[in-house]
Amino acid sequence: MRAKFLNNVMEIVAITIILFLVNIRAMRFFSLYPATATLGGQAWREVFLWVLTAGLAFWLLIRRKMLGEYVSAWKKHWPLFLFIGIAFLSLSWSVSPGATLYRALVLLFSSLLGAYIGLRYNIRELLKILSWFGVVVVVFCFALALRFPGFGTAEGSPYFGAWNGIFWHRNHMGSILALLNSVFLIRISLGLRERDKRTILDAIFYLLSIVLVVLSRSATGYILLILLNFLVLLVWAWLKARDRLRPWHYYLVLGGFIVVGVLISLNFDFVMGLLNRSSSLTGRVPMWMYLLGHVINQRPWFGYGFGAIWTIEAFRIQVQRAVGWPSPVLIGDNGFIDILLHVGIVGLAIFLVNFILMYVATIKLAFRRRTIEDFFPLVVMIYTLAANISFSLFLEVEAFVWLLMVAGWFAAEANLKHSDSSRG
Repeated sequence: MRAKFLNNVMEIVAITIILFLVNIRAMRFFSLYPATATLGGQAWREVFLWVLTAGLAFWLLIRRKMLGEYVSAWKKHWPLFLFIGIAFLSLSWSVSPGATLYRALVLLFSSLLGAYIGLRYNIRELLKILSWFGVVVVVFCFALALRFPGFGTAEGSPYFGAWNGIFWHRNHMGSILALLNSVFLIRISLGLRERDKRTILDAIFYLLSIVLVVLSRSATGYILLILLNFLVLLVWAWLKARDRLRPWHYYLVLGGFIVVGVLISLNFDFVMGLLNRSSSLTGRVPMWMYLLGHVINQRPWFGYGFGAIWTIEAFRIQVQRAVGWPSPVLIGDNGFIDILLHVGIVGLAIFLVNFILMYVATIKLAFRRRTIEDFFPLVVMIYTLAANISFSLFLEVEAFVWLLMVAGWFAAEANLKHSDSSRG
């Protein structure tokens, strides 16, 4: 009994530290580009905490006799090591080796700990963890914005009054709260099915998370909120009605999606106008054209070093002047373009192999198990694809989304293996 209690306490500690570490650079209290020049800098103190946390996770795996399963799972996910490997290999050509070493270590440890979470916790437990994380985030975002308006909200033009809460940018708050909102919605569905009285808490924070997305004034947040709510409700409806559906129903729905997609593409300016945005995605498109035509084409195959180039202030100012932004450009605002900047075509190709494998595993899990919680890893993957079109959430400003991608992949494969063995 005492050993079990110790394990549970240590797991809570481990999860708390992991969630803190993967979000540390996204928070206003810490630097987006932590110093790497000296060993006593923030970056290396953070790495030291990563090492300790990974050690704690491995100790817990040993205590639960899961280390063999963990090692075996990594053997099946060997393409992930290729991406981690090229991140470290890029030290040899990086424009900022210290930044690359720091970012590569974050990639390594967030992958190792994502795998730990995916194997240690089932998907329902992961949803519970994320719901409590969401409660903390929502409470602190409201508290910070209301108590310290100049810190938790934007004071300058053009987004005066837009909320960013505990995050460094309103777009980040909008994006992450949209994802957490889908967690609350899935848990509401589960709670209503099982008549759980605690569902009221999820409902309250589901509504509060919507309020925060609205207050962020982030078009990315709005789109993700609508997309994920529609997706979860569509899954819920399909699970309820799938036995009564016929092929023509699916053709009808597919046709509807195609028509809507065509109408949006033909009226893109109008649609963006509804969100008070331009068809250039608030200057992103010209920036992407500049990066592709004047920066990436200088080092197309292997890039500038993993996570390195945006840490150079002179480069940020150079891009600002080239594209005419009122302030320095901080990130590429597109996860795929930033991967291309960091590790080139070769690195992006390796990344996309892993990305596709994640999709395959999560799709298989969702449609084999056919429960709303088992659709969650697929929801995360759809979120990552949509969110990274106009923002960078592939380890650029945090590691939270990457951790969820890895955790979902390992969880999906573990559940599929369990299903196959049960059938056998």
